[in-house]
Amino acid sequence: MKEMTWKSRMNRLFAHRFALPVLCWCAALVFWLVQGAVAFAGDSSAKAKGTLTETAIPIESWQLAELTWGEPGENSAPQGQLITTGGDPQMILEDVSGRVVRTVSYNVEFDGDSREMCLYYTTKTGEPYSQDRRVFPKVLADGTYVYTLPRTQIVALRLDPCSPDENKTVGLTFTPQSITLNAASTLPGGADYFIPTWYQLFGLIVYPALAAAALDWLWAVGRQLAKKKQ
Repeated sequence: MKEMTWKSRMNRLFAHRFALPVLCWCAALVFWLVQGAVAFAGDSSAKAKGTLTETAIPIESWQLAELTWGEPGENSAPQGQLITTGGDPQMILEDVSGRVVRTVSYNVEFDGDSREMCLYYTTKTGEPYSQDRRVFPKVLADGTYVYTLPRTQIVALRLDPCSPDENKTVGLTFTPQSITLNAASTLPGGADYFIPTWYQLFGLIVYPALAAAALDWLWAVGRQLAKKKQ
């Protein structure tokens, strides 16, 4: 009897044209709200423990690869400018495992064509940098470059600030001469944890609809197979 009641309820659900899509959208909305609440609680806890704080890391504290400080003076680089010495300049911060890193941001002016820039991260000690673990910047109206990292344990960071053309150099002037982790202006506020971006909103609309269509098809196939067995 219970099995028949369950089947009748499922048949009734699949019989209504919009019932299943609405159910999937509601499930996606609940998941989104729970995810936002978990993220908010996690960040609040990290702030209370002092592991999620705004920290300015001086350029001198980063390991520089294929980058050198320009020599100030006439017909030379401006004071405080970094000059690329190869085609793959890197700025490495070896160990940030004792803190929670959500964003990396800075202001920089380029003397030359910067081309592509990205931020690599690792999640384990000794893990190699990989294109599977990198993010690209968003440029704000004031010219600030902001990298938003995934919500996972970050162990090390490698900033590729530019990608010079072959046999060309690029000058980089950071103002101030530091890179900021978790700048307050780049972190989400209370409501921001629950407000999706346009891309996320698109996913919340499309993916539940696709899931509903797939479930409807599977249910129809299951019913056809059940009829053949009878």
